[in-house]
Amino acid sequence: MRTIKLTLVFIAFLLTSFVSHAQKLVTANELTPQFLKETFDNAYIEVLEVKDTYVKVKDTYTIFLDIDDKKRFVTLSGTYNIKAGANKSDIMNLVNKINSEVALIKVYYSETSNTITYYYYFWTEGGFTQKSLIGSLKLYKEALNLSLDKDTGRLIQ
Repeated sequence: MRTIKLTLVFIAFLLTSFVSHAQKLVTANELTPQFLKETFDNAYIEVLEVKDTYVKVKDTYTIFLDIDDKKRFVTLSGTYNIKAGANKSDIMNLVNKINSEVALIKVYYSETSNTITYYYYFWTEGGFTQKSLIGSLKLYKEALNLSLDKDTGRLIQ
């Protein structure tokens, strides 16, 4: 009898310890710039700016997090200058190489501003956790690092 009670207490302890460490599922309706700010503040990621539709953070790179109008996703993005005088063919080859060899991100070149912009979409539709949001920021940074490794001509400034 005593063994059964101890076993039940042990099982109850295990169940409550797992539950207390579970991540809360965040609904898309809870997604606001203030929520993003609190999430990144709690993760010790520097928040540079908070506006109505986006948050700007710095974690090695400056990253914009834009909330979709319908709150289906958050776009992580960053824009960087291309070296002045760089050959358009070389730039397009780099963009194509990054897009085909680096997972998770999409890269676009703007000839008018001579910049390259990175995009990553973090889907919030159906719910997400704060941990998965922070994890997506870390993956985005890794994709940026990989893309810079592909830039052997040092075109991205």
